[in-house]
Amino acid sequence: MFKSKEMAFTLAEVLITLGVIGVVAAITIPSLVANYKAHQLRTQFLKSYSTIQQVFRQMQNDEISLDPADYAHASYYKTFSKYLTGVTDCGVYGNECYRTSFACHTYQNLKKKKGQPITTHLDDGQLLLSDGTVLMFDNLGRDNAPVLVSVDLNGFNSPPNRFGYDVFTFQLIDENIKAMGDLGTLYPDKDKYCSLNSNDSLNGISCAVKARSDADYFKWAVRNLK
Repeated sequence: MFKSKEMAFTLAEVLITLGVIGVVAAITIPSLVANYKAHQLRTQFLKSYSTIQQVFRQMQNDEISLDPADYAHASYYKTFSKYLTGVTDCGVYGNECYRTSFACHTYQNLKKKKGQPITTHLDDGQLLLSDGTVLMFDNLGRDNAPVLVSVDLNGFNSPPNRFGYDVFTFQLIDENIKAMGDLGTLYPDKDKYCSLNSNDSLNGISCAVKARSDADYFKWAVRNLK
């Protein structure tokens, strides 16, 4: 009787197979991780945008004034907060929630620069929402001064805290909330305020309109804003 040969892989074949798997994993996993991160950011961006819109709409329905001139400096956000559940008042600069004073000054523009003047749009009240996002207000409390609401999508303690990546700004115009960079907002020039080629200190503040209108914006941001 003849014994049949048992088929088996040699050690060399096993090592080659593992090597191929490793190469494929090294190529595909970073892309999958980046796409997942981009999806998370976009989802949170759209959710935050919707939340801000809904609050202003509810204020209108209740006949609560949206006019910044009717509010004292750094008080607008307190009225806004009454329409949210599970919200924490972080104070004017955010330091009531975080172990740092003037928390707003840690935020960076698109080119990773900190400080003035972009942080002046974040220092009139901050709210920590139940899902971890942070809303930051600019309300100077005088005639013709706009109301700006910026959102930190993943929270103060989750970097990079960078405009155009995880921080975006919206502006209240004629009782409607618009993404900064849209027509009629304070900073409509996206080549100046949302471009890696710009050195303007406010660079990044107008990226909200791109994030709203371009489904692939966050894929670009995750890939290029490191």
